[in-house]
Amino acid sequence: MKWLLVVIVMNAPVKTDLVFGSLQECLSAEAQMRQEWAEQYAQAKKAGAAGETLGLLSSQMTKGTCVPSK
Repeated sequence: MKWLLVVIVMNAPVKTDLVFGSLQECLSAEAQMRQEWAEQYAQAKKAGAAGETLGLLSSQMTKGTCVPSK
């Protein structure tokens, strides 16, 4: 079975057309996406970004889910 990564941005699903051969591959890609976003947030925080900016970044943090692909 193939798996499609769907990204949730500001509570709206965004189809990525990223299809993986296994659920584990899809979940790994989703985890990598979240890790990269977390690193960007950490860099902004370390650079002294304003609380409002950090709040905006946090609210826009992407999430994803893997769904069976046709």
